[in-house]
Amino acid sequence: MRSVRAVTASLSLCLTLSLVSVGFAPTSARAEDGTNSPQSPSPTASPSPTPQSYQQQLETYKVKLEEYKVALEKWNALRKVADDTFRTDMEKFKIALNKWNADNSALIDEINNEFRKDINKARADFKSAFSAAKSTEAKAAARNGLNAATLAATTARQVALEALGEPPTPPTPPVLAPRPIEPLKPIDPALTKNGKRQIQPASPQPNPQPGQRGKEMKPDKADRQKQQQAQSGSETLNTNFGTSA
Repeated sequence: MRSVRAVTASLSLCLTLSLVSVGFAPTSARAEDGTNSPQSPSPTASPSPTPQSYQQQLETYKVKLEEYKVALEKWNALRKVADDTFRTDMEKFKIALNKWNADNSALIDEINNEFRKDINKARADFKSAFSAAKSTEAKAAARNGLNAATLAATTARQVALEALGEPPTPPTPPVLAPRPIEPLKPIDPALTKNGKRQIQPASPQPNPQPGQRGKEMKPDKADRQKQQQAQSGSETLNTNFGTSA
């Protein structure tokens, strides 16, 4: 009986241990999975740019100011060269235009005179034809004749002028790049709006309380009483001394 009980107890103990091990196995596996699982890296925040101090802004301004001076000097040199070149070309143009006018002014006057003659003749012919016209068709024909004669005279004048050749054309003004922009100087935070250095105000002194000076100047009431008692005592002694005498 004892052996049967011992075997039964050992079997129940083994069964209990097996159940306990089965119950803890998933927990340990989940714990191992949690420890072995790779963790995603947390996003790092980009550092915000720190504002420059006034001294740093002043140093940057000095560098940009030197660059501006160099660019302005170069721009002024290019402008001077362009202006000088344009002025020279303009002088050449004036000389060439004066020469062309001198060579062709007589021919131009002759062409213009021929044009005026043709126009005057066309108008005279129109007046005669229009006055002699008895019908609407004849008057319309007179107007058409005037228009045709005017067009012919204008065309002949244009052809004669083109035969003289084109007059000299003026030079084109130079086109420069925009002027360099001067950098802005940083504002000193120690300066006020009106450009003067800010002065720190002195610390205000506490105002005396009303009646404080009077209290300091007036003697204490006890001292006054002592003085009055001393004076009255001296007067009593003097009176007694006079009476006894």
